[in-house]
Amino acid sequence: MSPTDSRTEHGGLTKATLFCPDCGHQSRYDGDWVVVERRGSTHYRCPECHAQIATRPSHTDCGASRFFDTYWQAWNHGIRAWNGLLQRLLSP
Repeated sequence: MSPTDSRTEHGGLTKATLFCPDCGHQSRYDGDWVVVERRGSTHYRCPECHAQIATRPSHTDCGASRFFDTYWQAWNHGIRAWNGLLQRLLSP
């Protein structure tokens, strides 16, 4: 006789199930939730009443790399601006 989990036998709930506190809607995290990606976080909203269910930080973002990306973009923009100004001043 093998051990079984009665919750999975009857289609019960799992740890991956999210619940809407406003309307009671429930579904897996990868189910029918409205997922909104924002800078540094992911927001889950209920598809029925549009209540915000959860906000999760993005694990792929690294604060240090984002800082250097922002710094590099600012540096690159400054160089392009100065280059454009120099080209205008030196053109006949």
